[in-house]
Amino acid sequence: MTRKKKVILVLLLLVIIAGGAGGYFYYRHRKAVASGAAGESSQQNDELDRNFTVKRDDLVIGLFQGGYINASKKHKVALQANYKTKILWVIDENSKVKKGDILAKLETDDLKEQIENYVIELDNLTKELAVAYEEEKILESTNAASLQNAEEQLLQADDALRKYRRFERASKRDELDLAITNAENALADAKDEYIALRDSDTASSSDENAEEERKKQLAAAKEKISQAENSLSLAEDNRKVFRRYDHPSKMTRLVNAYDQAKLNLRKTKISTESQVVQKRKHIANLQRRIKRVRDQLARHREYLKMMVIVAPADGVVIYADPDRRWGNIDVKPGLEIWKGQVLFTIPEMSNLVVDFDLPEQYRSKVSLGDRAYIFPDSLPGEKFEGEIMHIDTLPVNLVNWDSSSPKVYKTKIKLDKQSPRLVNGMSAQINVITKVIKDTLFVPVEAVFDDKDRFFVYRNTPSGPVETDVTIGEANDNFVQITSGLEEGDSVCLYRPYQKSGEGK
Repeated sequence: MTRKKKVILVLLLLVIIAGGAGGYFYYRHRKAVASGAAGESSQQNDELDRNFTVKRDDLVIGLFQGGYINASKKHKVALQANYKTKILWVIDENSKVKKGDILAKLETDDLKEQIENYVIELDNLTKELAVAYEEEKILESTNAASLQNAEEQLLQADDALRKYRRFERASKRDELDLAITNAENALADAKDEYIALRDSDTASSSDENAEEERKKQLAAAKEKISQAENSLSLAEDNRKVFRRYDHPSKMTRLVNAYDQAKLNLRKTKISTESQVVQKRKHIANLQRRIKRVRDQLARHREYLKMMVIVAPADGVVIYADPDRRWGNIDVKPGLEIWKGQVLFTIPEMSNLVVDFDLPEQYRSKVSLGDRAYIFPDSLPGEKFEGEIMHIDTLPVNLVNWDSSSPKVYKTKIKLDKQSPRLVNGMSAQINVITKVIKDTLFVPVEAVFDDKDRFFVYRNTPSGPVETDVTIGEANDNFVQITSGLEEGDSVCLYRPYQKSGEGK
């Protein structure tokens, strides 16, 4: 069915309801008039059906609409567990229940299996956490030993560097300086000895053996000078080597050893801290996982309790959500359901109201506090009274998915008295009294005719019906107010007794 056809169908239904209500009230009025003239002849009754005697009375201006009886408070029962499941058993619709009675039983096999998995996972995580705590203790002990070793290496390197700078370097330098001094002294002594031998008086000696011995002594003195010079040169070379090579090299080696030990200590600190952080992160992660699994376990155990749905109050069970016009579910065993999906509605019958859709064009005519008469379709002849208690601030489409459908205001009527004969969901015809005109003349709407901007009636006279101009006021679906043109007691036709020439063509 197309959207246009649906809209036409809805409008046609509204017209039929309004027409039926109007006919009903008109019938009641005609019945009252007829009962007042019960003693007259059948000819007079026939005349009454075709004529109306103008009278002065209160004219009620009202609005006829269709509506339904509704509970002001409804217990809408839905699955509260955030878990998808299926219905195993469900109570029959329209069953009377007491608070706490079982409404439905839901499938729990998958839920129980999931709970068991959570129990196993929680046990494994708890054991893993205990192992992690032990590993943390071992790691702290190992890290302490590594840090102590690195600190000792740094202390040893620092001591070696300080010792060399303060003592060994000076001692070696003094030793080399002393060797040069000794070599210089030995060279000087050798030279002095040689000069003494060379300058000694040998003229007086003619002994060839003595001369030969003297020559040997001079040669030995020269050799001694040569050895002393070599020793001095070696001592000076040793000092040069120390200053240029040995000392810088050892200083570099000792400084590098100190820097390396210092860097190693820093690396050890970073490494041990990182290991501790990683282990503590692992422990924290396990703790979070344990909390999450424990929460899930507790939540799913609570879900298990929710797999039996019970009545929150006494009442009659209605399937799904009767206030939802479209998309209600068919509640039955095997239906897959989830959280928040309304399965049952239990209305409280102790405080009923009447809901109806107020057409947008009548909004200005209806106010809070206006009186209303309610005629339930299933209780012929019964009338209930109430007043308008609520009108929505904004209008909505009569067909919510069709933006072109008529606009209506959701409206509620408060009943003056509650009745056990009224139940939730009853259809009813509603007459909203928007105004009462006191002590005025009025005639049935079918007695008034119009010709362009002119209104007239056919007033009965002894010589027959006479076309008479009238001024009209307000009207309801059955009667219209006459402000001038007629007097109380005048009789008017409820039909057109004749037509002017050309009319009806």
